Amino acid sequence: MISDRLKKSWKWFILLVLALCLSPTFSDSGTKSRPVNLIVIHVDQLGWGDVGLYSPWRRDTPNIDKLGKSGVVLDNLYAETSATASSGTFLSGRLAVSWGLYSSNNAEDTQLLEDTGFVLPSSLRVLPQVLKEKGYSTKFIGRWNLGQRSEANPTKFGFDSFLGTVSDRGPKYDNLRYPNIGFYRNERIVARMFDTRSPEDDLLDDGVSNLTKVYTDEMEVFITKSKDQPFYLHVSLDALKHRPYRSPQFVDSSEHSRSNNFTDALREIDNFVGVMMKTLTTTEQADKTIVIFAAQSTALASHYEGGSNSPFTGATGDSTEGGVRVPGLISCPGLDFGDNKRSKQLMNFADLHSTALSILGFPPGDCEEPKCVKEGMDMTKSLITGNTTNHRDMITIYRGRTLMALRKGRYKVHLMSRSSFVPGQFLDNLTSYNLRNTTELPILFDVVADPGERFFIGGGFELSSSRYTDILPEMRREAEYVNNHVTLGGGLLNECNVGWREWTPTGCLDMELCVEFTRESKVRMCSIPEWTGLGI
Repeated sequence: MISDRLKKSWKWFILLVLALCLSPTFSDSGTKSRPVNLIVIHVDQLGWGDVGLYSPWRRDTPNIDKLGKSGVVLDNLYAETSATASSGTFLSGRLAVSWGLYSSNNAEDTQLLEDTGFVLPSSLRVLPQVLKEKGYSTKFIGRWNLGQRSEANPTKFGFDSFLGTVSDRGPKYDNLRYPNIGFYRNERIVARMFDTRSPEDDLLDDGVSNLTKVYTDEMEVFITKSKDQPFYLHVSLDALKHRPYRSPQFVDSSEHSRSNNFTDALREIDNFVGVMMKTLTTTEQADKTIVIFAAQSTALASHYEGGSNSPFTGATGDSTEGGVRVPGLISCPGLDFGDNKRSKQLMNFADLHSTALSILGFPPGDCEEPKCVKEGMDMTKSLITGNTTNHRDMITIYRGRTLMALRKGRYKVHLMSRSSFVPGQFLDNLTSYNLRNTTELPILFDVVADPGERFFIGGGFELSSSRYTDILPEMRREAEYVNNHVTLGGGLLNECNVGWREWTPTGCLDMELCVEFTRESKVRMCSIPEWTGLGI
């Protein structure tokens, strides 16, 4: 008879073997160690129909496609309904709405106005802070969309250095109602986007700008200088957003493709990825660097030269697949993904956070509740083995503080509906400028068989099938679980003040870049306009 002590020893031996078998596998274990560097590239307003990995007839992203082939392509990656919320979710590893990234004045939006007082709450411990404590060099390049006040600067939240902008691009500002957009190195302004004194020096003019080139050069220098120290580089590219821009050498570079500013800009972003890959190889860091590439918002609706969310319905800001399902990949030549080159695992941006930490050797702790609704899950085992069992099987889709929809396995239910009108994509009760409450008869789709959400299983009008009545109770239970665990308080996007805009940022006196503020500085409740995604 086996003693209790022997039984316990045997039990622990089996658990140890299973742990070793399911842990991340690194190629050539005698010569390659665990990855130590992390590069994250987030792109605004990029759709499935723009990237060759998802739309093979596209020929504008050869470097992105090559990067995906050295890792795993994410076929079920979900962003939030705004780039701001996606960025906040990734950096914090927590669903942005769960810590207040919304306005109490507008239930369906997370747009960050230029005069908002938003600053990341001190209660959050964001990714750069975590890695900096581990001895990492950290840098942010591009558009920081989590607050423009000096207190909100990336250098206040774990990034050693920063080069980029802190406000959304728009039309040329008049310096009366809106100050000219600033360009920053660390906390100090070094230029304005539109040079009113010397128009030929504009950083952005009529769709032509050297910004992506500046970011490319900065990235190359940082990687080269960091070869002797682990690093985390976060890049946020907005060249495709609203009014696409590209550098002079990429003007008309897509004449044999879609031949517009958007595709020219996309080709320059692809060049950024190519330069990054070459620099990592040249500095012998490719095998020890994880690269996460993902769109943090989908393509814009009805834009005269926007991208494509094909085969999905809808556009950025929507709760349809075309508003939240984004292209993404995780690449690491030193990590053996075996034959699992395309993952069907459901993932959100908080999961990207947790998975990156795990691969780097800093596994996150357990979630507060079983389904990890608010927090990211470590998907490393699923990505390596292809087995999605015991991993995330539900995606929540919020617009602001409103739970619009959720996906459970192959099914997706719309509890509320409001979306942009994309030409040729009108669907009764689903595509509407006005918010519609459909909780009585939620609209149900099978998004595996019908990723374009064109064919109702039921809902919106009537109980139309036994399949609908069989599935709906479980979807209702999941929605109830989410609402019980994501508790909402006061929104962090409530306070606005025109005096908080970029009138006199740090360093403006030295560079003669200050703009006189002549209006009354007064805190008010932010009033976020109804946003439809049409050509803005």
